[in-house]
Amino acid sequence: MDYRTELMRLIDRFNVGSVEEFKEAEALIVKDSKFASITKKKDYDGHIRILKKVKTNAQKLDPKAVKIPESDSETLELRKAFEKCLVIFSGVCDSYIQMQTALKDKAAGVELKYSQFKQINQKVRFARASLNENMHEMDVLYSDFIQFGEGNEEEDLGGVEYKTYDSFL
Repeated sequence: MDYRTELMRLIDRFNVGSVEEFKEAEALIVKDSKFASITKKKDYDGHIRILKKVKTNAQKLDPKAVKIPESDSETLELRKAFEKCLVIFSGVCDSYIQMQTALKDKAAGVELKYSQFKQINQKVRFARASLNENMHEMDVLYSDFIQFGEGNEEEDLGGVEYKTYDSFL
């Protein structure tokens, strides 16, 4: 398999595996946070387990292992953007894990001051916004990458449809 296809497969595994599973976990967390479910028991441990799993799956992806010639600046730029997204994604998972852990502790009777909760919530929102911005930037590069081969000619992808982050929104 050539280096371009190898990088595309890694990005696809990230988008379809880690990102999609993360979004499902995030939807569960949001659902549990709604006012209508305020009296229901929350599965904080389940949320934390899912978040740790998607983080671990993303960390197993190693774009640096893809040997890209220095002359292919487009692919190098995409790899750099992907590496940045992986780091930010890990941080997003960590911030959500911190939030779920704090809420779990609060439910168990441990004091959680509003200021602490607010600080954790801001961290989650900032990390998520950063991920959205960087994933969009990578998605633009990735879309161009899969649409055009070297020399800006359309590349034949053999009928394979590659998934981008924006296609999941």
